[in-house]
Amino acid sequence: MNKRTIAFLLLLLGTLAALAAGQTASEESLAMPVRGVWMHPGFFGPDKTAALEKIRATLDEYQKAGINTVILLVKDTSGRVYFKSRIGVSDPRWDWDFLAEFLAEARRRDIQVHPWFCVFTEASLLGRVREHPEWLIQSPRKEFVGSVNPALPAVRDYERSLMMEVAARYGVDWIHLDYIRFPCEPTEPFFSNDAETLRLFREYSGVDLATLKARDSGNMIWNEWLEWNRGRVTQFVRELRESLKATGRPVKISAAVFPNADNAKVLIGQDWAAWAKEGLVDMLCPMLYTNHAQFFEKFTRQAVEFGRGHCQVCPGIGIGTSHNQNTPDGMIEQMKVSKALGADGVIFFSTNSLNEPFLEKLKAAK
Repeated sequence: MNKRTIAFLLLLLGTLAALAAGQTASEESLAMPVRGVWMHPGFFGPDKTAALEKIRATLDEYQKAGINTVILLVKDTSGRVYFKSRIGVSDPRWDWDFLAEFLAEARRRDIQVHPWFCVFTEASLLGRVREHPEWLIQSPRKEFVGSVNPALPAVRDYERSLMMEVAARYGVDWIHLDYIRFPCEPTEPFFSNDAETLRLFREYSGVDLATLKARDSGNMIWNEWLEWNRGRVTQFVRELRESLKATGRPVKISAAVFPNADNAKVLIGQDWAAWAKEGLVDMLCPMLYTNHAQFFEKFTRQAVEFGRGHCQVCPGIGIGTSHNQNTPDGMIEQMKVSKALGADGVIFFSTNSLNEPFLEKLKAAK
């Protein structure tokens, strides 16, 4: 073998090694502690036999795709729950303990489950909420929405009791908070003007809000009203944190939050940057549902900075949402951005859209 041939072979081997190293680096760049997905019981259906079969098959595929976390809906926006409850109203179509069965299958596969609560949304006015219509949010014009009012201690107690019931009955390691805010429809902000809330604010401030004419950010009283309301949402998270500590075992809190922390704390009372700083949450999942690469990077960077040194940050990647329809390649790019910026993982929305082409991409990028 002459020198030219040897040189060529060495060059070829070097090129192949570089390519292999590049492939390995690319794959490693997507390895993060958390790779998760939001999941609804409706994906499996209410029939127990068929649901169990689909749960097992789905979790097996998720394992192959490197998914190690499932955020499983247990209280939906109607107020119905998907676990055995002495407090809440269960969806009657699920006449078996869906959460217990799902947890058992997930634990066999070492998949972490975060029971997911749509906290303050109560669109169907069920059970205790039907008994207490005064819990509903009320506008100055006596409009109501299908959400209960975080400013009321009784509301916070009720919603927290559902979470504590799950923590006690099922021995879970996480509680996941969604709709942990005031409504964004029909307007932002939409804080409650019911008599009890106005009394509580008057007790706090000495001001009768009903007499306030200038309701804008130039008015100091209005600014205080905004701050007081968002403080009630934070108070709920703080109360939940304390209740979970009292169980004597570690139960962590994750939360799905709006993309921009500054806007969220003013418009919907969701001060998630403060939750991280105070140590009230263990994981933040900002819902960054967009195909706009620049904006995804911008808001991921901001979220990681807010969480740094305080909690995990796992951007929510929209696969199929009301805001965007992603592609498998687009998903991979957003995962790369998240990893490069120091995120602890990603969460996909949602199971219904995370179909075979997306799963195959994830399997290749484990």
